Amino acid sequence: MQIRRYVGADEKELLRKIRADLGADAVILHSSYAKRSGLLRFFARPRIEIVAGGGFKIVKDYPNGEAPVAGPSKASAASAETLQKEIGEIKRLIAETQTLVSSRGGVEGPQELAEEFASLATTKVSEGLAQKMMGRLRTSLPPDALRDRARIRSTVRTLVKDMIRCTDGIALKPGRCTRVAFIGPTGVGKTTTIAKLVSIYAHRGREVAVITNDTYRIAAAEQIKRVAQLVGVPIRVCQRPQEIEQALKEFSNRDLVLVDTAGRSQKNSRRLDDLKEVLAATKPDETHLVVSMTTQPETVVDVAERFAPCGYDRLVVTKLDEAIKLGVVLDVLSRIQTELSFVTTGQEIPRDIEVADSARLASLILGEETL
Repeated sequence: MQIRRYVGADEKELLRKIRADLGADAVILHSSYAKRSGLLRFFARPRIEIVAGGGFKIVKDYPNGEAPVAGPSKASAASAETLQKEIGEIKRLIAETQTLVSSRGGVEGPQELAEEFASLATTKVSEGLAQKMMGRLRTSLPPDALRDRARIRSTVRTLVKDMIRCTDGIALKPGRCTRVAFIGPTGVGKTTTIAKLVSIYAHRGREVAVITNDTYRIAAAEQIKRVAQLVGVPIRVCQRPQEIEQALKEFSNRDLVLVDTAGRSQKNSRRLDDLKEVLAATKPDETHLVVSMTTQPETVVDVAERFAPCGYDRLVVTKLDEAIKLGVVLDVLSRIQTELSFVTTGQEIPRDIEVADSARLASLILGEETL
């Protein structure tokens, strides 16, 4: 079952393309006819949008033209239930597509460009960002390339990749202790991220230690303690900046010290001032702001702006596996001018974490790869 959106000015040409793409049994699910606005209405042809589907298996062919008569059975009941589910799925897809068509303005240019614009919409890339990307395509590609679907997708992939600035995880410094602090709001996955990194670096033979300042949540301290004990890594729970300074002296011969800070609301200026004191005592080589993709993009951007005075220089994006679509990641990263260090893709320790890679993320955002 396939559902695709076609945009153009020639209805016969659109129908020909639909039959070529979806077969002779293609079904028209939705169509709209709109005249151009402004001065274009005097010169340009009307804009036609058609949503078509193919691959629907609703009617079965029988040798004698009639379906055999049979009594009810468990198998037929199961088939009926399956059919109902398929019909429900078709209705849902039609409703989503109609909403997409009606809520989004089109994009000027060839049909292939409009198809790519619609494809970005399905990944939840915002309309504004998608329009900007289409504008880049129109200015960077020659006219013939704007009718080449493969060339358009390749260029979009490059644009997405260029928007994602990455750094290679944590930069360990040979011969000295590297201090890395993790900051961010409550519930974004700081402690779980640190637990994963503790396991990974310890298993790589690095001398690792952990300092946690998150004394507000008992569960958080217990989680990181259990992981540290399992891999033989020392941990200190420090409430005050002076205790952090003492713990850092104790761990000065370690390769890596990971500092887990308590979650702070970006709207609580007093708690953010407390965080600055913790960081002043830590003197980190790197400070990673942790944000979750289950949060609205506008809120993530607000978090990044309000935590900026704390001096973070890396970004960790968590809970990719819980995001509805990964286009929201691109919206966030296009607005936060900070390099991405890690992404997390689940709760499993230490498996579900990856060093940020722009090519991999671009493929995930565009739906070309899965987690």
